[in-house]
Amino acid sequence: MKNRYFLLVAGLTLAHAVGAALAPLSGDEAYYWDCSRHLDWSYFDQPPLTIWLMIPFRFLLGETALAVRAPAILAGLLAGFFLLPLVRRLGGTTRDATLVYLLLHAQPIFALGFSYTSTDVVMGTAYLGAIWAAVAVAQGCRRAWWGLGIALGVGFLAKFSIIVAFLPAAVALLSPRARADLKTVTPWAAALLSMVLTAPVWIWGAQHDWDNIAFQLAGRHSPEAVGLKYVFEFLGANLLLASPVLAVLLLASCWPALQRKDPAWRVAVAGAVAPFLFFGLVALRTRVGAHWGGPGLMMMTVLLVLTGLGARRLRKIGAIVGFAITGLALLLALLAPLFLDFEWSYKPRPEKISSEKLARAFGTDLLVDGVRQRRDLWAEEAGVPADSIYVGSESYTKTHLAAFVSKGELESRFLHIKGGKHGLASLYWYPPEDFEGCRILFFTENPGQEEMLRQLFRKVEVRPPLVIPVGEAGQRTLSIARCEDPLDPRPFLTRLHGTRP
Repeated sequence: MKNRYFLLVAGLTLAHAVGAALAPLSGDEAYYWDCSRHLDWSYFDQPPLTIWLMIPFRFLLGETALAVRAPAILAGLLAGFFLLPLVRRLGGTTRDATLVYLLLHAQPIFALGFSYTSTDVVMGTAYLGAIWAAVAVAQGCRRAWWGLGIALGVGFLAKFSIIVAFLPAAVALLSPRARADLKTVTPWAAALLSMVLTAPVWIWGAQHDWDNIAFQLAGRHSPEAVGLKYVFEFLGANLLLASPVLAVLLLASCWPALQRKDPAWRVAVAGAVAPFLFFGLVALRTRVGAHWGGPGLMMMTVLLVLTGLGARRLRKIGAIVGFAITGLALLLALLAPLFLDFEWSYKPRPEKISSEKLARAFGTDLLVDGVRQRRDLWAEEAGVPADSIYVGSESYTKTHLAAFVSKGELESRFLHIKGGKHGLASLYWYPPEDFEGCRILFFTENPGQEEMLRQLFRKVEVRPPLVIPVGEAGQRTLSIARCEDPLDPRPFLTRLHGTRP
């Protein structure tokens, strides 16, 4: 049975790899890829682990979507390896672990998420490892403190929200055997190891005036008045991400699990509810990511199987609904180009949902080719090497997609001129001297940037727009401007100080 379990994990991992290789890269994934080309201790808005993990796969697989998504595929594989010992410590069997892993893949958040690189999926696997270790600690396994320390430290390098795992870790101390360990050196040494593992984040922060920490504490979100709007939005989104029937069963499974007096089970329940409790409180003031409850859904799936909540038929229905949602999402992605053969819009929100907006998800290769041709033409007219001219946009995702699609041929630079808070890592890659007298071919799908550009560059020449046909009725229109000699590259091109005396 154990061999069959690992064959299942291997088979689903292979399926994730195939999907990852075939689907086009998203803007955020291209951003992580570009970060991996600029190796650093950490990055402005993200800790480094997910980005570091791409580097060996890029070496082996080249600049491909599969290499970029390898961290997510690896996270799914390790999640399978962590589930089996966790389930067994809670009294389950290999069959139970198999069912847990299958039910995870019945939930769209994991069926799709293990093929899409994000800091969340890597952190989620570290979170699962932390709960496994905390359960073992509650059962009196002193060596498990080392696992807990490593999981928390590594998880912090994946995403800062691993801090939610401190609740189940604290619940483990309700066990007398775990508290007895505090009289030994092991938990304290493990805590020290955990802190050492987080050092890259603090080193980067010390080098850059703690901009990363300030961003996480105050800059990431704009708090609003206390209300329930975002709480309901967060919970409602998770109904779809976990599939509606399964989501209800997952939430309900926490109650019978809590009735068990075993400290290990209380740790498991804390691991299930901690992400929802923490981000639910945050959602009282600001919007939170719908997928941020993912680590909790993992643990709820464990509880659902081990408590046996709900009739088997009901769980099957939930799984079928989940697979159907995933299949529908994939089908819509495959059929989306057909919706570009005619013009349409959603009347209540035509500015957000229309054939024009849908077209922006396609034709990226043609867009990058068009930008390259415009750059080469400018280089020829100016009599300068093509690679001496940067291309750039106010959109960090388009900037890094241009770099990825061109396999690094286009020297892309992000222009932070619209006040966004995310995707600012590249502002710490290039010193001001790199931009002295430089030429930047600016492109955007959001017209109206010319006046701002004229305030930032000594010379701005607006060029005819670049129109990329997409389908029969869709098109992508890029506004183009030739920008020369920035007046002061700080802070819209770089946040670094000059290196020359």
